[in-house]
Amino acid sequence: MKPNDRFSFLKNNRVSQDTSSLVQCYLPIIGQEALSLYLYTITFWDGGQKEHLFSHILNHLNFGMPTLLQSFKVLSAFDLLTLYQKENVYELQLHSPLSSQEFLSHSVYSRLLEKKIGDTAVSAMKQAPSEGEALSVSLSQVFPTLTEEVTPSESKSKLKNDFDLEHFQRLMARDGLRFEDEQADVLELFAIADEKKWTWFETYQLAKATAVAPVISVKRMREKIAQKLVSSDFSPKEMAIIREAKSKTPRDFLQVLKQERKGYITQSERELLHQIESLGLLDEVINIVLLLTFNKIDSSNINEKYAMKVANDYAYHKIRTAEEAVLRIRERQQKGQEDQKSKTSSTKTNVPKWSQPDYKNRTSAQELEEMERRTQELLAKLDNGGA
Repeated sequence: MKPNDRFSFLKNNRVSQDTSSLVQCYLPIIGQEALSLYLYTITFWDGGQKEHLFSHILNHLNFGMPTLLQSFKVLSAFDLLTLYQKENVYELQLHSPLSSQEFLSHSVYSRLLEKKIGDTAVSAMKQAPSEGEALSVSLSQVFPTLTEEVTPSESKSKLKNDFDLEHFQRLMARDGLRFEDEQADVLELFAIADEKKWTWFETYQLAKATAVAPVISVKRMREKIAQKLVSSDFSPKEMAIIREAKSKTPRDFLQVLKQERKGYITQSERELLHQIESLGLLDEVINIVLLLTFNKIDSSNINEKYAMKVANDYAYHKIRTAEEAVLRIRERQQKGQEDQKSKTSSTKTNVPKWSQPDYKNRTSAQELEEMERRTQELLAKLDNGGA
């Protein structure tokens, strides 16, 4: 899109000019620029009678081109307009904004608004339910000649960008799951579903699989989505470790390790697992952390400080699979071997040779005389005050 490109409005596409919900609900989220652009379009709508230049919008709103492009993106994302392109010619289709109550009942939009103006302000805007009984009348009572075929199949249409939070939370209740931060988590869940083009149920399946105890972990969901296939020449032993790491939960994996050493999982070890899970590491990676930690000690109790050190290292390096964790162990072992070789080969130090335990005095008589002479000269200087 360029300033001199042309656009026209879609015919027979007039929308309501009631701006109350735009100011109350949309403005805090979409911002002044996007709102100004929307108001411009509904004000200058001409039913597609002629073509316009985008430069007219830039001049009228005092926008730069990047601001105009971003504002179009925002309005499109909130389903306030649709922009169609055919070569260098564009067509604008306008959409009416949701009413304030429709907006507030939208599971995603309402939480975006809460982030901007606060829960209390949003609650104050919601319509209070009536305590009386609704005296509803069906359409067929008023128009008896209506057939069943034309009766609306749904009393409530699904809103664009809405996340079916009601069904999602029903499954959460069934499986004993809860949000850590409902407002932030719902927005992140919607973002995941939108990016992956998933249904709410597909999103829930991943949320359940990556939950930490009873808590939904959007961080671990993101890690699972970011997993990539890793191929390497793993040894049979490494392949066996990878298979085991992928087949068990960290608690089951730790229980097996403890039983091999005649031990039981302690309360502090349970808390350690929760801390590692909170870093966002996935189960298969945590199991490698546990195995590596146990291999470092000859005890039935886990070295918690070392385990957290490894876990933080894996989180920092974005280790997302058991394969990547095994390769990380390889990398550290190779580096350790190289460092050891470097230390062994470089024997030059500032420590005198005579202080070494295997030192043998091979100084000649001539060298002894020279050392004695220098010693006497140094003593003489000290006696003279260093002169």
